[in-house]
Amino acid sequence: MALRVYNTLTREMEEFVPIHGKKINMYVCGPTVYDHCHLGHARSYISFDVIRRYLLYLGYDVHYISNVTDVDDKIINRAKETGEDPFDLSARFTRSFIEDMASLGVKMPDEQPTVTGHIKEIIDVVKVLILKGFAYATLQGNVYYDLTKSQEKIGILSHQTTEGLMEGSGARIDVEKDKRYPLDFVLWKNSPPDEPGWDSPWGRGRPGWHIECTVMSMKYGSQQLDIHGGGADLIFPHHEAEIHQSEGYTGKQPFSKYWLHNGFLTIDKEKMSKSLGNFFTIKQVLGEFPPEVIRFFILNTHYRNTIDYSEKHLEEAGRAYERISNTITNVKYAIESAAEEGGDPGIYGEIDEARKLFIWSMDEDFNTREALANLFIFSRRINAILSESIPDRKSLQAVLGFFSEIDGVLGVFGKDIRGTPEGITGGLSDKDIDAMIQQREEARGAKDWKRADTIRDELKEKGIIIEDGKEGVRWRRA
Repeated sequence: MALRVYNTLTREMEEFVPIHGKKINMYVCGPTVYDHCHLGHARSYISFDVIRRYLLYLGYDVHYISNVTDVDDKIINRAKETGEDPFDLSARFTRSFIEDMASLGVKMPDEQPTVTGHIKEIIDVVKVLILKGFAYATLQGNVYYDLTKSQEKIGILSHQTTEGLMEGSGARIDVEKDKRYPLDFVLWKNSPPDEPGWDSPWGRGRPGWHIECTVMSMKYGSQQLDIHGGGADLIFPHHEAEIHQSEGYTGKQPFSKYWLHNGFLTIDKEKMSKSLGNFFTIKQVLGEFPPEVIRFFILNTHYRNTIDYSEKHLEEAGRAYERISNTITNVKYAIESAAEEGGDPGIYGEIDEARKLFIWSMDEDFNTREALANLFIFSRRINAILSESIPDRKSLQAVLGFFSEIDGVLGVFGKDIRGTPEGITGGLSDKDIDAMIQQREEARGAKDWKRADTIRDELKEKGIIIEDGKEGVRWRRA
């Protein structure tokens, strides 16, 4: 089955056929760095990290671009609040963002350009849009994109009517008196003397929000992208504005063939955002939960669906993650006592089937939730094999190799695969398990039922199931 993706542009599942053959230009909108990033940002960048990794897994040559907005009204206003230089503030939070992504295992983009590093290119593109009649300058020193020149594309991505956008845009559309048309958006805005600005043909000013992505995606990618991604909150006006100005500038359609958008991360069913004040920073959550558990929590929901955040849900994700982590631990312990060859050859069939199911899941619009569900099935089957026999070392190493292969896409289990068994959370050797069972038997013999139950529960948490029978106690790995 070929890879299929859900395209926001057409609102349909489509077979993925890149414009440029095996070469993919992929652009994902980066953060506006005026504060520490919150878990909603983690949701977006982990999702697109896995999409990028899977495309690489399929053999595509992916050129991944993600910008940093380091000059913006939000940055300037925050700097005024703190008394900090706006460029120092944005540099500090850029470093914070990069640290957070590294902690979460998100691979660095191939290109990570900043707005302040591309002022000349932005001015040049705005000049061309004016010359082509797609933009106009005002006496106030602002430049706007004239949406009446591409009115047929209004609502192309949000799938709303012009009237609907006019009524429902609210705070999403800036209201300036020098606009010709209410939905026109700013390409260049006048800067007051006490705010950052650059000289331009229209006076001292700075770029509007939307134009930066057009300029940087085309400079480092292509005039026609294969994939453009971001959060669902960027569909309008940001991504629609990109389509208008990019296609106006180049005359080429489409600006991006596939538009992919991740769903929201909510708290009590309300979108997590700084403006609402209902957010947890990535650093705060990393202080409570390991990065692999946070990735697992995010990937256990399809990237287009909403995730509702709570500590309870993260704790549940942690327990689910440990079930697969424990399987990896079990395999590593089994390797230590396995013969070099001569084990159950059926284990290779399990690996082949698991690989097919993984690809089948990911080929259906990067369905990580389904991929993890199939990985649980594979883990149970491997544990069942281990409870009955010890396969040879070669086949067990093939199991670890498969987990490593899948982790190259998901980025969740690397610590478990690389670490020694003793260094993995929840890892118990056969000798440890036998010792704990002996302690439980002694507690039962002394009628210390509470102690016996505690040992049983501890073993269960670590993936060890105890079965009491007429012939004595048996155990198996879950």
